[in-house]
Amino acid sequence: MASLNTLKTKFGFLISGLIAVVLVIFALNIDSNTFVDQPTDDEINGPAVFTIAGEEVKHIEYARLRELYSSLQILNPYTGRIAEMGREQGAVRALRTLIFNNYASPAFAGVGVYATDAEIEAQATQTFRDLRAQYASMGVSAEQIDQILQIIWSSEMYFGAENLANEKFMNLISAGHYLNKLEVAQALRGDKLSFDGVYVEIPYTAIKDADVEVTDEEIAAYYEANRKENAKFDSRGIRYVRFERQPSEEDKAAIEAEVKALDAKVKELAGDVDGIKAAVRAAGGKVQSFYTAYDKLQKEYADAFKAGKSYGPELKANVWTARYLLADITAAEDFEVEAAAFENVAEAEKAVEELKGNGGDFKKLQSAKDAQVQTIAFEQMPVSDTKHFIGKKAGDIFAFTSNGVATVVKINKVGAAKRYVLTANLDRELIPSDDTNRAVLAQVDAFTAKMGSDVESFNAAAKEAQKPSLAAVVTRADVLSGQPTTVQGIANSSNIANWVLGAKIGDTKEFVIDGVTYVVLVNTIDTEKYEARNDMAIRRKLVADKKYAMIAAKANTLAEAKAFEGAKEEKFAGVKFTDNAPDAHLVGAIAATTEAGKVAKVQGTRAAYVFVVNKINGEVDPASYSTERIPLTEKATNSYQNSIYTSFLKKAQIKDHRTDMTF
Repeated sequence: MASLNTLKTKFGFLISGLIAVVLVIFALNIDSNTFVDQPTDDEINGPAVFTIAGEEVKHIEYARLRELYSSLQILNPYTGRIAEMGREQGAVRALRTLIFNNYASPAFAGVGVYATDAEIEAQATQTFRDLRAQYASMGVSAEQIDQILQIIWSSEMYFGAENLANEKFMNLISAGHYLNKLEVAQALRGDKLSFDGVYVEIPYTAIKDADVEVTDEEIAAYYEANRKENAKFDSRGIRYVRFERQPSEEDKAAIEAEVKALDAKVKELAGDVDGIKAAVRAAGGKVQSFYTAYDKLQKEYADAFKAGKSYGPELKANVWTARYLLADITAAEDFEVEAAAFENVAEAEKAVEELKGNGGDFKKLQSAKDAQVQTIAFEQMPVSDTKHFIGKKAGDIFAFTSNGVATVVKINKVGAAKRYVLTANLDRELIPSDDTNRAVLAQVDAFTAKMGSDVESFNAAAKEAQKPSLAAVVTRADVLSGQPTTVQGIANSSNIANWVLGAKIGDTKEFVIDGVTYVVLVNTIDTEKYEARNDMAIRRKLVADKKYAMIAAKANTLAEAKAFEGAKEEKFAGVKFTDNAPDAHLVGAIAATTEAGKVAKVQGTRAAYVFVVNKINGEVDPASYSTERIPLTEKATNSYQNSIYTSFLKKAQIKDHRTDMTF
C-alpha cells in the first residue's frame, strides 16, 4: 500500500495523517484501550451512566467509547472534506454499542445469531465492492477510490460485528413474516379502488352536554385502563435568567476604528502581496486558497472582483467583512498527473532529468516512492503548491516540495481553463470588550448573591436585576431516539439539560452558551412514569363517545341522520384509502366497504358520520394475489422490522443517568 503521507487525491494533495493513525491501529489489530490510561479503582467503581437490562454501565466504559468514536475520521466523497464524527454523534454511537454489548448481543446468542469474522469480512468485501463500482461510475480513478474506501473503513471497521448481527437478527425475526390472502386483498384494494357516494355529518353539538353524564368513577376507570399508553420520561421544571453580552456603542466604535485602520494599511501596501497577507492575518483575518472567481460567490464579491477591485470593508449582520483581492488568474481546473515522492530535493531534481531522458516513464527511474497517477483540483491545492502548476501544460515534468515532501510530477492531462482569485479575508464580528464582559459578570455576581434557592427569592432577584425570570420544563429524551436532551427555547443547551436532570430541587448553576450567561434554578422534579391524569381531556373524550352512541342509536338511515340539528349531507367521489379529508375515520370506513348500497356509521373526531357507498370504482383480480404477495410482503416487512426492533430494545429498560459531568 502506498505511504499515506504521500497519497494524492482529487480532494487535496495530501491526506490527513490522522487517517494513517486509524489505519495503523486496524492493521496491527491494536485494541483501542491501548490509547487510554488504565482505569483507576475510583473509575471502575465510579458513577453509572446507564442501566441496561438491569446491569449498570460505568462512566469509564462509556467515556472510552465516546472519545474513540468522537475522533473517528469521516470523509464526504462529494466535498472531499475530512471531519471528525464529533462529540455528540460519538455519544450516540457509544450508547448504541453499549446496548449491543450489554443486551442485544447476548440476546442474539440465545437464538443462535452470531457475526463471525468470516461473515464480517465477506459483508465488508461486498459492501466495498458495491461502493467501488458506484465511485467508478462517477469517474473517480482507482487510486482515489482506494483512498476514499480506506477512510470510510477507518470508522466502519469498529461497527462491523454490531451491524451484521443486527441485520441477521432482523432477518431472523421477520423470516416468517408474510401477508395472508386477506391482507394482500386489502392492500390491493387500497391501491386500486376508489369510492363514490354520500355521507351525512352530524356534529356532536347536536346532543346537548347537559344530556350526557360522565361520572368521576368513569374518568378514573378510563385513566387506569389507558395510562400505560401515555408513558413519559422524568422531567424537571426550571427557572432561568439570561445575561447577554452585547457590545456597547464604545465597543462598536473601537472595532470599526481597527477595521478602518487595517483598510488604510492595505491601501498603503498596494502591490505588496506578502505585506497585505501579514497585515490581514495580524488583524485576525486569513488567506485562503485560490477559488473560482464567480461560482459560489455572493454577488457583491463577484461584482467587485470582475472590476478588479477588493470588496469592503462593509458592516453586515454585526460583522465587518472585507475581501482584499491579491491575485486574479486563469488556470486549469484540474491536472491529471503522475507523481512520485523522494527523500530530498536533489534526488527529485535528478529524477526530473532521468524522466525527460526516458520519455517520462516513472518505472525506469533508479529510485522513487509511491509513483501514482492522480487527478488534483487546482482549487484544492495549498497556495504554496499552485505556483508550480500555473501555466503548466501536458507533458511538463518538474520537481517541487509539497508539505515538506520532495515530489516529482509529470502532467498527463490539463483540465479546462477557469478564472480564480486569491484573497485575504477579514470577518470581524462586533463583540463585547473585556470591560463590557466584566460589567456583565458583575451583574451576574450581584444576581447570584441574592437569588437564593427557591422560586420566590429567584424571581425577586430577577426583578431587582430588571431581568425576566423565564420558565421551562426539561424532559429526558428517549435514549433510543438518538436525539440529545435540550432545553426548549435555548439553542445548544445539552449541557444545561443534562445538569438539570442530575440536579436536586434548589440547585443552581451558571452556563455560558453562545456568548450568553444563563443562571438556572431547578424548582420541580417529576419522576412519574405516566402522564398525569387530565380529567378535563378524559371527560371530553367520554362525552364524545357517549354522544356518538346516542346518535348512532337513532341514525340508522340517511334520512334519520339528516334530522339531527346541524347535520349536513355531502357527496363524495373518487375517495381512496390514502386520503385523509374530510375525516380519516370516515375515509377508512369508506375504503373498507365491500358492498355498495348499504348504510354504515362511523365515529369521527368531531362528528358522527352516516354514509352510503353507491359505487366502487376499479377491481382487484384474485389471480394476482400470488404474484403480488412477495413485493407487498417485502414492503410490509421493512415497517415490521423497524417496529419490532424498537420493541425489542425497549425490553432492555434502558435508564439514562448521565449528567453534564458524564455527558
